[in-house]
Amino acid sequence: MASASVRQPVTPRARRGGRRFDERDLLRLVDRAPDVVFRYGLRPPGFEFVSRAITRVTGFAPEELYDDPASALTLVHRDDRPIVSNLLAKGTGRVPIVVRWLRKNRSIVWIEQRNTPVFNRAHELIAIEGIAREISDPTVGSQPHIRVLGDVRIDLDRGRVLVGGSETRLTPSEFRLLVLLTEQPGRTVSRAMIMEALWNSTHVGTGRTCEVHISKLRSKIEADSREPLRIETVRGEGYRFILSG
Repeated sequence: MASASVRQPVTPRARRGGRRFDERDLLRLVDRAPDVVFRYGLRPPGFEFVSRAITRVTGFAPEELYDDPASALTLVHRDDRPIVSNLLAKGTGRVPIVVRWLRKNRSIVWIEQRNTPVFNRAHELIAIEGIAREISDPTVGSQPHIRVLGDVRIDLDRGRVLVGGSETRLTPSEFRLLVLLTEQPGRTVSRAMIMEALWNSTHVGTGRTCEVHISKLRSKIEADSREPLRIETVRGEGYRFILSG
């Protein structure tokens, strides 16, 4: 019987002349990268490493972030802090997050973060490692792929909805309904328009067909579906999305 292969540890490849690629070379490589490479520890909180690209993106030097244990949040636009707080609390990292950072001059830069949660042997979250890259504003352009409506964020490309920084899972029909209602906040969307968009029919059905779907969506995005603040009923006409707060 053939013996099982033994996996050999991977070692840095030697350069010509015999010198291996060492830790200093790795640090220089990371610092030359255009994207921000970071590790944020949670016990105690604070950045443990931030690459030099942070200065190009935000105007802050790494040392300024090291000196502020809360900089992972203070660096972020206040409306997007719940997203980062959720990341730091739960370590969710499979899907990139898109947030706004505040530059040193207080201007806004959009960032896509790809995060990796780090756990100890007791399965406790101890750090977040990741790469952050500057992106163009995803809410503008001929085909924006993100909608930001107060604390409701709709990622049109990935089919995700965040409410107050936490992901809210919608069914495909609920997602299409929310997208329709938020195309023009404040505009009344008729029941016929809803039925046509969801089921390719202007027939509004019997009884409370539309009301049932609206009620299900409200239960997921409203703090109290009995006192809705986001999806308003326009009696005799339909529904409209209102920017709360």
